Amino acid sequence: MAPRDAVDALRAYLSYESSVGFGRPGPRRFSLAVAGYDVMFLQHDVQRRSSPTQRPVYVFRAGNPLFAAGCPADAEWPACSENGFRDAIHESVTTSGVVELGCDISVTIGNWRPTPASERKRALASEVLQELFQFGYVNPKVVFVRDFNVSDPELNFYVVDAEGKDNLQGCSFTSNRRPHCVWHLYGQSPLAGLRQEIMARPYKLYPPEPTASHPGK
Repeated sequence: MAPRDAVDALRAYLSYESSVGFGRPGPRRFSLAVAGYDVMFLQHDVQRRSSPTQRPVYVFRAGNPLFAAGCPADAEWPACSENGFRDAIHESVTTSGVVELGCDISVTIGNWRPTPASERKRALASEVLQELFQFGYVNPKVVFVRDFNVSDPELNFYVVDAEGKDNLQGCSFTSNRRPHCVWHLYGQSPLAGLRQEIMARPYKLYPPEPTASHPGK
């Protein structure tokens, strides 16, 4: 049996991906392997525009973001995914670890939904806003994030800075680790579409909305 926290992380990751146009909700088949604290999943379903000899792989280790890559769909896939993950977190890469192969499993990917308003969500929103300020966005006029689920692997921010300039900022997000964000930009991604996607589901981070007890604050 796959550890429940690993499957939950995989399901949340793929649900988020389906919400931004990568894959669809529904059942997917995986092979399972375990090496030490790492749980690895090889997805059998072939993605469009992907090489037929490659498959998506995902590696879970508690306290780390889910690692995603592509590996050959052969007996070497556990070593490929384990070494790719260790390299990503700057650990020694080795193929000598004991890998236990498990059975194939089916995981149903549900429709993505943002987390409803809650104390935890508000606390996370406040914490990532402070991280955004510390990253360098000082005295912005307004900050929105695409409305989020606390299990999402990515947050996308739309910021209007003090000079009125629009900015888009990405965050590889982990809710149960501080800092929550590893900041990144978007390479060749079409920024107009990304801005539209954020503002289609806006969650306002700054300035705070006025309340009945503190009007105008």
